[in-house]
Amino acid sequence: MAVFDPTGGKPALPHGGTFTANPVTMRAGLAAMRALTKESFVRLDRLGAFLRDGAAAAFERHGLAGQCVGLGSLFKVHFTSRPVTDYRSVYPGQAERGKFEAFHKGLLGRGVLSASYGLFALSTPMTEADAGTILHAIDETLGEIAAQS
Repeated sequence: MAVFDPTGGKPALPHGGTFTANPVTMRAGLAAMRALTKESFVRLDRLGAFLRDGAAAAFERHGLAGQCVGLGSLFKVHFTSRPVTDYRSVYPGQAERGKFEAFHKGLLGRGVLSASYGLFALSTPMTEADAGTILHAIDETLGEIAAQS
C-alpha cells in the first residue's frame, strides 16, 4: 500500500475513491455479503432464468425480433435476432434505439426500473411476485412496441 501513501509527497500511484474509508459503506457491503448465501444465489438464478425465459417468450408471442441473455441475477434484452457474440453484434441501430427508448419508458410507466439499454439486475429482497410483476410489465410493453411497428 506504500505506493498510495501521500505522506512523503506525491504518491507513486494516486488513488481516489468515492467510498474510500467510509464506514457506512463498509457496513452496507458487509451486510450485503452476508445476505448472499448459497440459497440466495440459487433463488436469484431461478428468478433470472424465469425472467429470461419469459422475456424470450414475450418477444416470440408479439412477433418482435429480440432476445434476452444473461446469467444468474443479470439479464439483458436485445432488440435483434442476430447472434449475440460480442459488443459489436448487439450495438443497436437507429430502429433498435427507438425500441429501447419505448421499452424503457413503457417499463417506467408500469413501475419497473431497468437500465435504458435493457439491462436488469435482480437483488436478494426480490420475490417471485416481484419477478411476475416485472415479466408482466415486459410483456405488456413489448405488446405496445409490436403494435406500433
